[in-house]
Amino acid sequence: MTRPLTTRLTRRQLLGAATAAAGAALGGAALTYGLEERRLAAPLAGATGMAPPLSSAVPVPEAPLLVLTNPAANPDFSAYLIEILRTEGLATLRSAPLEQVGAAELAGFSVVVLAPGPVRDDQVALLRAYVGQGGALLGIRPDAKLASLFGVRPLGAAAPGDYLHIVSGLPELDGLEENLLQLHGPYDRLALDGARIVARSGNGDPLVTLHRFGDGMTALWAFDLARCVALIRQGNPDAAGQERDDIEGLRATDLFVGWIDLDRIGIPQADEHQRLFVRLIEELAAAGPPLPRLWYFPGGAPGLIVATGDAHGSRVNHIEQLINPIERRGGTVSVYYTPPRASAFRRLTRKARWSFEEIPVLSTLFKEDDPIPSPATLANWRERGHEFGMHPYVEDGLETGYNLYWSEFIKYGYGPLPPTVRTHRVLWYGWVDNAFVQARYGLRMNLDHYHASGVVRRADGTWAAGYLSGTGLPMRFVNERGALLSVYQQPTHLVDEHLMSVFDTGHEAGFDGATAATVTIAQIAECLRRYPAALGLQCHVDPFLFGGEKAAHVGRWLNESLDYAVAHGMPVLSAERWLAFTEARAATRVQHLTWEASTGQLAFETGFPTNPGGAAAVLLPLHHGGATLREVRVNGSVSRQTERRLAGRRYALVTLPAGRSQIQAEYGALGSAGSRLT
Repeated sequence: MTRPLTTRLTRRQLLGAATAAAGAALGGAALTYGLEERRLAAPLAGATGMAPPLSSAVPVPEAPLLVLTNPAANPDFSAYLIEILRTEGLATLRSAPLEQVGAAELAGFSVVVLAPGPVRDDQVALLRAYVGQGGALLGIRPDAKLASLFGVRPLGAAAPGDYLHIVSGLPELDGLEENLLQLHGPYDRLALDGARIVARSGNGDPLVTLHRFGDGMTALWAFDLARCVALIRQGNPDAAGQERDDIEGLRATDLFVGWIDLDRIGIPQADEHQRLFVRLIEELAAAGPPLPRLWYFPGGAPGLIVATGDAHGSRVNHIEQLINPIERRGGTVSVYYTPPRASAFRRLTRKARWSFEEIPVLSTLFKEDDPIPSPATLANWRERGHEFGMHPYVEDGLETGYNLYWSEFIKYGYGPLPPTVRTHRVLWYGWVDNAFVQARYGLRMNLDHYHASGVVRRADGTWAAGYLSGTGLPMRFVNERGALLSVYQQPTHLVDEHLMSVFDTGHEAGFDGATAATVTIAQIAECLRRYPAALGLQCHVDPFLFGGEKAAHVGRWLNESLDYAVAHGMPVLSAERWLAFTEARAATRVQHLTWEASTGQLAFETGFPTNPGGAAAVLLPLHHGGATLREVRVNGSVSRQTERRLAGRRYALVTLPAGRSQIQAEYGALGSAGSRLT
């Protein structure tokens, strides 16, 4: 039996042992020197980056909402329309191609959404019969053959993008804020022929209408809503590859120059378009069952902070200066790290040193005073719930940059690669090219849409805070043809280098830490008051390396912003944990929904998988069809409810346990026993 080493060994003996171990380690390492020098192949080199195609099967009508897709549309944004509805929590949604659905299938759904595209005469008859017999149909830029069904007459021309003005005083939109929203993409010019205007363009053209037809109702969007939302979120595709902002290098911000109205940037305009859409779906569903919705954020939180920090060759103690204040508030953070460039030999000797540090008797000899992170350090951070991902440089091209920096990341022993990323200098290629390349490395959430540069500076020199990409919600990217990608777009809204002089580029607002915190807190407050959002936060690690005033200002901004968010119930999550929750929510379906209108009894099943992001919460309309919600039971037990307002409507919010849940809700006449809201 070999006697273990003890601390009684002399320093010379220890150094001798270390030298022998180093020789063995470096000798073995030399065998892999060729691997270290060779560029590795992308782990998912054959991946297309595309999301799975929509199902072509006709669904069983076990839920009240159906989307009819139309592959004949060009471009076809049907998949993105479904992405919008799932983002808005409509887990009752089912979809099928129009050409595969007949009268029997339609009859099982109380609300049908028709995606854009041409229709045949027999399909016109099918849809007219469905609505005439009491169905509810929402048409997105429908074929002119359906004009009379929607109570309009085509004027034979399309107009360019404008603004959407919500008409005031409509009972269907009671409580909804009448925001002026940008409209990108053309709309069909229509004359009313029995329909009522819900929203109009700047010159009075109908953009959204309501109409009673037979025993049913229809609603019409005169523009392609899904494509409009994509253009608001992802910017102007015609500007792809053009240097348009005031910072050298192509970025996503270049896509928004002359595209975002800075007077409207404080409104998440894409999200508000979506909420108007869902509000009218719910109004048309009044004759059928209430529509359960999954709340946006874990545990019923009113919003959240997606905490991230880029780090460029930073040392462990500097990274801890970002991690520690977030940990003290119960949060987690994503660190996007660029290792210092090193030769293969230098990298191998560093890895050997890290190996010796794991041997207790040798650790004091080889431990550095100010080290870069080792794999053991990463393992510790990851066990504490934090994400440690790569931060690639792509100045020489996306493919080249991602492969080089992924190879470096893996060769340092930092793998496996986590699923979220931010590109160095947030450089951006094409309209969505970054997402295609990222998908080949298993990356599923991108934070490159970044609130910075002169694009958010008004003509009078003041800086605009808000939503450059028009959203506070993650959704998957879509390409110009309407095909859904497999990578989520999560914008970064609260940016240290934009607010303060972190890198002295001359393109920042130059606020001190206190003023920057005031700006950030104001946006968080608006999120809490009326615009629920996952606010992406970027706090570089570099200021903690610089020290002095830079570290002090950034530290004050970070701490005061986090304090305000946490005090108001907003969790602080790493992008990795937020992605886990987002993907679990997107996969969740409401099943076996039943509704007894005579007794006000609603029942359904749903399942939400355990994930590090947190628990799901469901929204139930507080009022539906003249009745009010009285009680909710989850798995047989009466559940505590809290009230949540969204787009002017009142809901009861109920948090769900992990796994399968059976929910029963009881609606009673107004004035009967009150609901159990807190």
